[in-house]
Amino acid sequence: MQHPYLYFSAADEARFREKIRTDPAARARYESAVSDAEKAMREPFVTEKEANGPDTLHANFGLLNQQLRRLNRILGLKHRIEGDPAPALRLRDLLLHFISFERWYAVSYAVRKPIPWHSDLCSTGTTLAAATAYDLIYDVLTPAERDAIAKGIFERGVLPAFSDWVLPETRIHAVDSMGHNWWAVCIGEAAAALLAIRDRLPGENAERMLALADRALADYLAYPGNPLFNKMRNFDDRGMFYESVAYDNYGTGSLLRYLYVSERYAGRNETIRAALPAGLLDGLMEFSYPVFRDGEIRYDFLNFGDSDVREDVSLVTQYASMLGLGTAASDACASTCGTGLFEEIAGFDFSRRRTSPEALPKTAVFSSGYALTRDTWEPDGTLFAVKSGFCWNHSHNDAGSFLLWHKGSPFFVDEGTCSYESPFYHAYYCQDAAHSVLRLVRGGGRRDEELYRGTKFPGRISGNYAGRDFVWFQADAAGPMAHLVSRLYRNFLWFENRMLLIVDDVFCHAPDRVEFTLHFDGTYRASGNGAEFANGESRARFLSHFPETTLSERVAHPDHGENLDKPSLVFTTRDEERTHLLIHTLELDPEEHPASFVRLTGENAEGLRITRDGIEREIWFNRQADGHVMHDNSNNVIAGFDTDAYLLLITRDLREKTERVFAVSASFLRRGGRTYATGFTKRDFEIVTSL
Repeated sequence: MQHPYLYFSAADEARFREKIRTDPAARARYESAVSDAEKAMREPFVTEKEANGPDTLHANFGLLNQQLRRLNRILGLKHRIEGDPAPALRLRDLLLHFISFERWYAVSYAVRKPIPWHSDLCSTGTTLAAATAYDLIYDVLTPAERDAIAKGIFERGVLPAFSDWVLPETRIHAVDSMGHNWWAVCIGEAAAALLAIRDRLPGENAERMLALADRALADYLAYPGNPLFNKMRNFDDRGMFYESVAYDNYGTGSLLRYLYVSERYAGRNETIRAALPAGLLDGLMEFSYPVFRDGEIRYDFLNFGDSDVREDVSLVTQYASMLGLGTAASDACASTCGTGLFEEIAGFDFSRRRTSPEALPKTAVFSSGYALTRDTWEPDGTLFAVKSGFCWNHSHNDAGSFLLWHKGSPFFVDEGTCSYESPFYHAYYCQDAAHSVLRLVRGGGRRDEELYRGTKFPGRISGNYAGRDFVWFQADAAGPMAHLVSRLYRNFLWFENRMLLIVDDVFCHAPDRVEFTLHFDGTYRASGNGAEFANGESRARFLSHFPETTLSERVAHPDHGENLDKPSLVFTTRDEERTHLLIHTLELDPEEHPASFVRLTGENAEGLRITRDGIEREIWFNRQADGHVMHDNSNNVIAGFDTDAYLLLITRDLREKTERVFAVSASFLRRGGRTYATGFTKRDFEIVTSL
């Protein structure tokens, strides 16, 4: 094929030249992109000494990738569109300079024990950026320069990566050990680079290497997990990558970029396409939160794990769109990221794709341990989410945590992450201290080591139900605390998208007190048995109803702010027990028709009555159903109902004279001689009666 061909062709360039001749807006975009060309021509090259920099994991080798990518987008673009050889010759000099380096990765990898590495994220990023430059300036290079640069890219970047990750004769990694984003990034970038320089390599060898890369990436997409090494599958049943939004974008986006250049070069890549998980893009978009900012609709994202609220997911959404894999939701997000000049030259204009995520469900449960619900897909709505799954690497030790976003911003939050070089990263942000979870006072919480070893007994979303005006999620968070408890169920009842009721059911190995940490953005004021919160235009009231707790403040650290302090609140039970039942409520905007609360007590049952706007709800927990009964069923009489339910939610509409009953894990529900539901095994159900 004729260079360039990685991202666009000579024919694409000709169309773009005509476009900027006739379209003033396109001309302005192009001129803005290359406006720093003179400065870029004088930019000093990163030296090998600078790259080796500090004695850290990556040293400063990322500077090579950054400089190449930046100059490709300025000098490479100017050469391709204007035919000016000077920018291309400057890029040639930079490539010749970089291939003179001994290696493109830090010495920390060269001396790694027990096995040295020869490639990493920095080296493969540099490899792809160098190959892109080679593709852009191929026409100005002499045959000798083409051979020297292609050979340098192959020996410094492509071969080391393939040797570490792909080639059966030398491979040191498996998906099980590097099944997170590194696998897709390193292989995807090295394989894309190989496509750019393959015309200077023996064809048979290159074909074999690319076929092996395709298989390796397909195995990454289909990875089922490995119980022996505490690894879960990479993509769950809804297509979500377990390691959080940021690394779905990085890993999956790098893979899709390779798929795009692969198919431009060789046609449809069935090996990878056949392995793409169902729901790949919509799974990601379920974690999005539309906001109205700077006069436009933007997309923020739930920041579980090592993600940011304002995560840029353009790599995955835009390449998905370019490959025909985009959905209405992902294309809506891609359109907000703008269109780069490389993509526009190739014929794509994401800004014109005015689609919407509104076809996605408002409530979703993921087998990887996430559950979420929202009131709308319109901007600045209310979004409630729970996580109770695996911990490993970028997925934090936060089983049983929850987030609540309201009126355009996070309110009850995950404290996020920080620089991976900071001691706060592993010691604080990855651990349960940075999340709204339960832990024991003397025993502690989840073990720090699970971040490295994985979670042998992961949390899970063990129950869910969507009723007419409520959603119930049950998080089983006992697994990661199995050294301390045999039971830790967090029941979240979310009413009318404004009231959260939490029922925590805990059984400890030894008597202990339980503490519940609440993380929030904004300010708070202690009030009675709880606290009142303010965050911008949002208000909330949190109340601890049962048992009696003490309220204290604990220092927390905000997202990317390990050197800053902020408060978090801790609600701690007073008595040391083995069995704990905690009932809390969190009410949004309580000044608007506030709810009233009444504690309820029955025979082996605890409850709470919530009344608001003519709707009366009773939530009952059946202590006979807390797991301690053997052979005898958990029969009880609760609020006049004869039942063996674990939880009962009774909703009475005092205006319409109707009563709805939601039962969790019940085999029967009877009252006054009438049987409303029956079965030989327990299940969750909802029935409607008249008052």
